Amino acid sequence: MTILVFDPSIAGVSGDMILGSLVDLGANQREIELLREFIPRYVDGVSDIDISFIDVHRGGFRAKKLVAKFIDRASHRHGIEMIRAVERIVMDLELSDKMKSFAINAIKSLVEVEAYVHGVSIDSVELDESGSIDTIIDIVGTAIALQSLGIADSTVLSLPIALGGGKISFSHGIFSVPTPATLELAKRGRALVFGGPIDEELATPTGVAILINLVDRFEARLPPVKPIRIGYGAGDKEFKSIPNILRAILCENTNEVDGYSLEEIGVIETDIDDATGEMAGYIVERLLNSGARDVSIIPLYMKKNRPGFMIRAITDIDNMTKLADILIREIGTLGVRYNIYKRVVVPIRELRPIEIEINGRKATITLKIGRNLRGEIISVKPEYEDLKTISKEFGIPIKDVLRIIYENIGRYINYRH
Repeated sequence: MTILVFDPSIAGVSGDMILGSLVDLGANQREIELLREFIPRYVDGVSDIDISFIDVHRGGFRAKKLVAKFIDRASHRHGIEMIRAVERIVMDLELSDKMKSFAINAIKSLVEVEAYVHGVSIDSVELDESGSIDTIIDIVGTAIALQSLGIADSTVLSLPIALGGGKISFSHGIFSVPTPATLELAKRGRALVFGGPIDEELATPTGVAILINLVDRFEARLPPVKPIRIGYGAGDKEFKSIPNILRAILCENTNEVDGYSLEEIGVIETDIDDATGEMAGYIVERLLNSGARDVSIIPLYMKKNRPGFMIRAITDIDNMTKLADILIREIGTLGVRYNIYKRVVVPIRELRPIEIEINGRKATITLKIGRNLRGEIISVKPEYEDLKTISKEFGIPIKDVLRIIYENIGRYINYRH
């Protein structure tokens, strides 16, 4: 399985940088250039479109640069015009449903945020920079590029986005970097961002809109992967202190161990000696209802020989801060430890209802079946709640229900598949 990783931590992100990096990665640029024929069909006032890609140097590094030339007789466009234009263009292209949805969602995100920050509707918001034909080329071109690379269904990750700093002068006057639209898009997409490394606008609204609609998750650093190919997309400006480039890294997933999946999981824990058993039980319930995969209570002796216990929760990495906040607020602990672990897991899990016979009567029970990546059955276990129900209904011990199931397991499960 391939993974696509964008690295906007060097010099931020813009739509043309994304598109340039994908072409440098090997996307079919001729298919992208054909947008010159589709855009004038659905966007009034546009003609003489020319799209090409050239090699340039940024900070001493070679990168691919999108060059788009056109005549546009409109000074601005309303948000709804941009949405309808993208919708019609992608429907006229031979794109997968996923890539069509991506392009439409990206332009909608951009328009909705522009409308929100200006306090108007998407019908009335006037787009200046975001209403340019460049925006349509960037968004739809990205969809075409991903499909031509054969990675439209691949997992997409992104490293943190460098936003830049300082002041920027644009159609609404002078404002500090990042612009309101860029920051709002990053917030809605739960993107990882940071200021700097230079006082320039590094992340544009279009670039962030594309990323948040494309990326499955943001990572603080590059995860364990095997790089296959690397593409470099160039921004417009040449900076003295950093190369104005975006990296796109096509990788092979290394999260497999002999037929099992390898994943990262977060573990948070804290020690307390001043909470009652009732409070501990309540905390377990709160953590589980808030996304913890598992919670355990471990008895221990603390300083001054006080009996206490450790609360430990296993959760997704992006949920750790939420659970830590619950622990701090609910029990008053002054600190929560956390760590990130790798773990090997059974990758394919199936719930299969089967019919069994007990003392001449039939009952239905659900089997939890685990398979490895080769499709081999690794484990079969009856659902405990079903065992309880059958035990009560038939008036026999759970161990006898289990015995009947395991004695006849071959009738229900083919271990060869």
